Amino acid sequence: MDRLLTVRELAERLGISAGTAYHWLSQGRLACVRLSSRCVRFRESDVEKMLEQLAQAPERDVSNRKQS
Repeated sequence: MDRLLTVRELAERLGISAGTAYHWLSQGRLACVRLSSRCVRFRESDVEKMLEQLAQAPERDVSNRKQS
């Protein structure tokens, strides 16, 4: 059985803030386990899969962005 991570643990693993984690959750970018209407946890295996996907994603080239 997977270990369930708190928002803080998830944020530390992904290198994001807790606020970003909640934002991604509201956008549907993160799968969660709801323990109550205000309490969520994240499966460790889902987080590991996300880390693998982020590691394999090509970096975006932002050098051609328009500068103001």
